[in-house]
Amino acid sequence: MKREDARNASASRPWPLTSSHAEETAAGEDAGDDDRLLLWEQTRQEFLSFENEIAFNEAIIEEREKHIKEIHYDVQQIHEIYQDLAVLLHDQPISIDNIDKHIEESAASTGRAKEQLYKASKCSRSRSFWVSLGNLSDYLL
Repeated sequence: MKREDARNASASRPWPLTSSHAEETAAGEDAGDDDRLLLWEQTRQEFLSFENEIAFNEAIIEEREKHIKEIHYDVQQIHEIYQDLAVLLHDQPISIDNIDKHIEESAASTGRAKEQLYKASKCSRSRSFWVSLGNLSDYLL
């Protein structure tokens, strides 16, 4: 369509054209049309290239957003772990105090048991002495 317009425009010029001049003008117009087509094709290629680049960048953005969401989830999990750890650490001194208390009670009970065993042993010896003495006296009599 553009070529026809260009040819019609050159045909309707008021000055007379020689054949060599007309050929140069037609060749120049054809070259101009070719340049325009080439420029249009380059522009179209650049536009397609930009569209591809935009699509590629959007894919990268989506992938990064996915990774960010995964990191966010992992951070939430770590936060929950720290909260659980804080509860355990808060309860730990109470447990340690209970353990200390039980150790002290065990030591006291062990000491009392040792005293009772000593008394029982002493009593047992003294009883066996008196029993032996009684047996001896019965034997002698």
